[in-house]
Amino acid sequence: MDESAKGRTLVEDDLTVSPDVLAALARAVGSPAGTATATLVPYFGASVGGESTAVDGLGLDLSRALLAGIDYDWRRPFTPGERVHVRVTVEDVFRKGANQFGLLAAEFTDAAGDLVQRQTVTFIERGSSK
Repeated sequence: MDESAKGRTLVEDDLTVSPDVLAALARAVGSPAGTATATLVPYFGASVGGESTAVDGLGLDLSRALLAGIDYDWRRPFTPGERVHVRVTVEDVFRKGANQFGLLAAEFTDAAGDLVQRQTVTFIERGSSK
């Protein structure tokens, strides 16, 4: 993992919350609460810029990588059709023993600049057994 990535912005973009994506998520949840649940999790911040956002941004070696966790700070649900601004940054990269940890933060704000959701995603890159 690249420890110099700390503080780097990986993605900054404007997105439209797709009603079709929300409907597909609601169907996948498959419960009476599916529609409401879909408006809470239409994006996975670590890959919002593409599937390699986290891998390339952190210099992550996938042969030794684990997804360690994801934390959400919900301010309100996303609204179908709304425009949001997303910014994904490398919040921290550090070593603990033989392992490295990388934390990505994704912040989604509405047109007024108010926070809709903040996600923090933690990756671990296991140390080699040498």
